[in-house]
Amino acid sequence: LKDAIFVGHLVTDLDSVGGAIGAAALYGGKAALASEVNSETAFALEEWGVDKPRRIEDLLKENPDAKVCLVDHQQTSQMNPAINLDNVVGVIDHHALQSKTIVTDRPIYIDIRPWGSMSTIIAHTF
Repeated sequence: LKDAIFVGHLVTDLDSVGGAIGAAALYGGKAALASEVNSETAFALEEWGVDKPRRIEDLLKENPDAKVCLVDHQQTSQMNPAINLDNVVGVIDHHALQSKTIVTDRPIYIDIRPWGSMSTIIAHTF
């Protein structure tokens, strides 16, 4: 997962942004936003002096072949359309597998636990 872009789901919330930031720090990559942050997430980032990650579209324009790790989701319906499924190298999530779960042509890193949040998985892994 080193050098991957860690990105949460569309309709971005605090768990997907915080999880992306934490995973990028843990594994040595970059955090990205799938969509604009909500007011709760904006408040939390400002309150703790954390820079808002860049949009996934901007990072992929600079490096279209970048490795991507999905955080806080694994369904194609929640994935930003700029992400090429062939570049997905991992999933870190806490949601149930459902009908639109990604399918890949090769093995990828998977960490899905029935925990309260994706960020808890990252905190525990630190």
